[in-house]
Amino acid sequence: MKTMPDNPLVNFLRSYGPSAASDSLCDEHVQVAVKQHGVRPVEIPAPRMRDIREALLGDSPTNVILTGTAGDGKTYHIRKFYFDELGGDGSRWPGNDGILQVGLPGGRTLRIVRDLSEVSDDLKAGEIEHVTRCLTGEDPSTLYLVAANDGQLLKFWRDAMEGQQRQGETAAFELVHSALADMLHNDLTRDREGALALRLMNLSRSTDGNTFDTVVDAILGHEGWGACKDCPAATEGAPRCPILLNRELLIEPRDGKFRGNFKLRLRDALKVAAANDQHVPIRQLLTLTVNIVLGDRAAGNGQPLLTCAKARSRAREGAYRLTNPYENALGMNLRPSYRERYAVFSILEAFGIGHETNNAMDSLLIEKRPEDLRDGVFLRDLEHGEMLFARSRDLYLKGASSLDPDEFSDMVSAQRRRLFFSLPDAPDAAPLSPWRLTVFHHAGRYLRFCEVLAERRADDENAMRQVVKGLNRTLTGMMADDTEQLWLAHSIGKGEGGAGRLTTVPPVQRKGMGHFKVTVKLAENTRRPSIRIEPTIGGAEGAPHLDLTPLLFEYLIRVAEGSLPSSFSRQCHKEIRHFAMNAADFVARAYGDMAVSQVGILSVGNDGRISSRQIEVGP
Repeated sequence: MKTMPDNPLVNFLRSYGPSAASDSLCDEHVQVAVKQHGVRPVEIPAPRMRDIREALLGDSPTNVILTGTAGDGKTYHIRKFYFDELGGDGSRWPGNDGILQVGLPGGRTLRIVRDLSEVSDDLKAGEIEHVTRCLTGEDPSTLYLVAANDGQLLKFWRDAMEGQQRQGETAAFELVHSALADMLHNDLTRDREGALALRLMNLSRSTDGNTFDTVVDAILGHEGWGACKDCPAATEGAPRCPILLNRELLIEPRDGKFRGNFKLRLRDALKVAAANDQHVPIRQLLTLTVNIVLGDRAAGNGQPLLTCAKARSRAREGAYRLTNPYENALGMNLRPSYRERYAVFSILEAFGIGHETNNAMDSLLIEKRPEDLRDGVFLRDLEHGEMLFARSRDLYLKGASSLDPDEFSDMVSAQRRRLFFSLPDAPDAAPLSPWRLTVFHHAGRYLRFCEVLAERRADDENAMRQVVKGLNRTLTGMMADDTEQLWLAHSIGKGEGGAGRLTTVPPVQRKGMGHFKVTVKLAENTRRPSIRIEPTIGGAEGAPHLDLTPLLFEYLIRVAEGSLPSSFSRQCHKEIRHFAMNAADFVARAYGDMAVSQVGILSVGNDGRISSRQIEVGP
C-alpha cells in the first residue's frame, strides 16, 4: 500500500509550536524554515506599518523606536518596512552589525538598527551619541528606525550616562533616558515636553482581537492545506484526522451555522487579558494557534506536536483525548514545567477554565439538562464530547465502584473547558453563561461595556448603576443600594470595617444633576473605561480617575451583587479607597471652606438608600 506523503505545511508549522526548536524562533529563523520546507511563509500584516510609514515618510518625518517584549514583531516590522516600503536590496539585509543605512525621499538618511542589543561594543559609543543628537534635534538630516526591548532601551542610555563623555553629553543622555522612562511607564507615543523628535511604538500593546484573528486566519487559511485533500484521513467515512478536525473547530464557519465559539471565545479571553495588562506577543499567538491544531499529549518526554504520521495513528486508534484542541488551547498537552515557559498559556490558565463551575453547568454535563441545550452540547463535536465522556458519565450515574474518582474529576474538568469554548453567548447573570466557567463571571459584560464606549454611544446604564452601587458598598462598608449618586466616604479612625462612615463633601450625581458628575469614557492610552469625577460645568483638568480593568470591574459587580468588599481582592479595595480620597480632595477644593465645615455621618435606610446626617465642625 502506497504511503501518503506528509504535508510539508504541517512540518513547517511545527517550527512555530511549543518545542525546544521554536523557543528562540525569530524572523530570520522563519525565513530559513520557509526554504527548508518549501512552503510559502505565513503572511501576517504588520499592525503598526501604517504608523511607521507615516512617521518616517510622511509630511513631518521623525525618528521611530519600536519597543516591547520578545516576540512581538519588532524585527518583522522593520524587515517589512525595508523591503515593502523602501524596496530594499536583499543582499544588504540586515546590514553590518545589524545596522543598515539607506537614503530617504527628500534627501534624509535613515539608519536602521534591527536590534539594539546586537550593536557591538566598538560601535555602541558612536551610535548612542549620534542617535541622541538626532532625537534631540541637533542632527535633523538623519532619522533612526530602532528596535529594542524596553529594558534594553533604557539600559542603552543608562550605560551611556555612566560612561565617559564630553562635557554636555551627559545632560543629553539624561534627557533622553528620563523621557523614554516616562513614555514607557505611561504608555505614551510622544514625550510630554516635546523635547524629542520621536515616535515610540510599544508593539506588545499593539496586539488585540484583530491581531489574533489575523494570526489564526493566516495559519488556517494557508494555501498549503490543499495538500491534505488527497489524504485517506480526509475522505468521507474514514476516522477523522485530528489535525483537520482541530483546524475545522477553530475556523469560523461561513455558512452561518453555529458550530461553537472556539475562536470567538479565545479572542475575547485575550482581550480581557490585555485589558488586565497581560499582553500576548505575536510570536506566542502563533504558538497558541499551532498548538491548538497540532498539539498532542505524548507519553513521557515525547514531542508535544503532531506529525502527519502521528495524526493518522491517533485517528486509527480514536485517541482524540490526546489531541483535544480545548486542552491544547491551555497548553495541557505540555508538561507543567514546560507550559510555564509560555506566557500565553499562563495567562489563559489564570482564567480558571475547567476549575470554575456552578450547579447549572455540572447539571448540563452530567444530567444533560436543560433539554434545549442538549443537542448543541452533546451531538456536536462528538470526538471530544460523547466519545470521551459518555461511558464515564453513565458509570457515575449508576454509582459504579469501578469508576476512578480522580480520573472522572479530570474528565469533568476537560468537558468544562470544552463548554467554555463552545457554548453560545448568554447574559452574564445567566447560570449557563460561558464566563461562569472562569474567574471573570462578568467578562462578557465588560467587553460589551468597552464596545459601547468605543462607539461613543451612551454608556451602558445598567452596568454603570452596578458600578456605582459597588463603589458605594466598598466605600461605606454598608449594603447600600444607591445607584444614582456616589458617596465619597471615609473610614472613621484607622479601621476598614464598621458601620460608621463619614464624608466631608456632598455626593456626586451619576447623571450630573449637581455641581459634579460621574463620567466614564475610554482612556486614550489604555483603551480601558476610565471613571472620572468632573465638574458639571467647566473644565475637567486634574479630575481624578479610576482605571476600570476587568479585574476591578469584576470586583465592583460582585460587590454590588452581595460579595463582601475585602473578600474578593484587597488590592481592588485599596485602589478604590485611594481614588475616593483623591476625588474627595478634588471636590473639597472646588467647594472651598464651606465643604469642610460640615461632616456627614452616613447610614442606610430600609430602602437601601444612603442618607447623611450633618454635624458642624468648629474652626
